[in-house]
Amino acid sequence: PLSNSKGEPTHAVAGVGGMLLKLLRECEPHGLIVAMDSSQRSFRKDLFEAYKANRPPAPPDLRQQMLRVREVVEAWGMSPIEAPGFEADDIIATLVGQARDKGLRVVIVSADKDLLQLVGPDVVMYDTMRNKVFGAEETREKLGVDPGQVRDLLALMGDSSDNVPGVPSVGQKTAAKLLADYGSLDGVYENLEGITRKALKAKLTEHREDALASRELVTLRTDVPIDPDAVTRSYTGGNTGALRAFFSELELTRLLAQL
Repeated sequence: PLSNSKGEPTHAVAGVGGMLLKLLRECEPHGLIVAMDSSQRSFRKDLFEAYKANRPPAPPDLRQQMLRVREVVEAWGMSPIEAPGFEADDIIATLVGQARDKGLRVVIVSADKDLLQLVGPDVVMYDTMRNKVFGAEETREKLGVDPGQVRDLLALMGDSSDNVPGVPSVGQKTAAKLLADYGSLDGVYENLEGITRKALKAKLTEHREDALASRELVTLRTDVPIDPDAVTRSYTGGNTGALRAFFSELELTRLLAQL
């Protein structure tokens, strides 16, 4: 934990600021948009009340710092987008769709495996923490399926971090094998009679509704109401003076020196 001399917590702001500065220096993006989760109830909670219910509440100091993070992102000219009722992943998926319509190539900066369902010839995911870029081949290496099957993979195996149920006892390898054999979640259920493993067949049969509900939960929305011109705006570098004042106030001397 870090804080300035006034006692304001700053560690999350310092972490995000350092990551963004590294991204700017190493990647020199033509355009840059930061997608942010909404503080309002997600539509996924309406679909499944237990969605993310296993997560403890965010620490108060983190909530406080996220307001500061938004200030940093705005001062840096990184076009933050938040949409009530939607998650950041849905904003990213919508932006990817808009970029594809305009013939643009996209780098998704994240370590979230859900976003691998967006990967394609014109879209990669860059995990800055591991310094690894995921295209279709790397997605197959990591999850055992093509990007277009990631959604159905997550629907079958579930996701404990988001409390997505999936089918009990079906892990990544089993789910990947089912999708290799039958192509999709619908294909699995259309060919239940051909599954010879009795226990697996019974689990799939018993938890069919869970699998279908899970698929709905992990499907990224591409219809978030956001500015369709956001993806074509150039990154201009933001307001350096405002950033210097901000980092000085928070006493983030390392970021100030690197700015």
